[in-house]
Amino acid sequence: MFNQGIRRVQEMLQENNNEEAVFDVSKLTVFEVNVFSTVDDVTQDVTQDVTQGDTQGDTQGDTLDAWIETQIKKNPKVTTEELASLSNKGVATIKRHLAKLPHIKYVGSGYSGHWEIEK
Repeated sequence: MFNQGIRRVQEMLQENNNEEAVFDVSKLTVFEVNVFSTVDDVTQDVTQDVTQGDTQGDTQGDTLDAWIETQIKKNPKVTTEELASLSNKGVATIKRHLAKLPHIKYVGSGYSGHWEIEK
């Protein structure tokens, strides 16, 4: 069932002076392919993981946290849905950030409640 595709992949790898790929077609609904590079370069994986995980998560998260706090100061009755809409983020993202801000509490219930920022 995969013979033609496997053969074409192997031929293309051989033309590029790469090792043959290893195919695992033993699973029912998926298959796995391992292609081995001729270049010994580990720096890409290490650099990408560290930069994306640390810089993006910290900088963007802190900025969004500060923005949420500013919006709540302006309008203590703002809803998480309104915050999500204003920020072009999802409601789940806003709720996750609010959960990390222990000094911001929702007082009351439903539409009659409001946010309070403890100092």
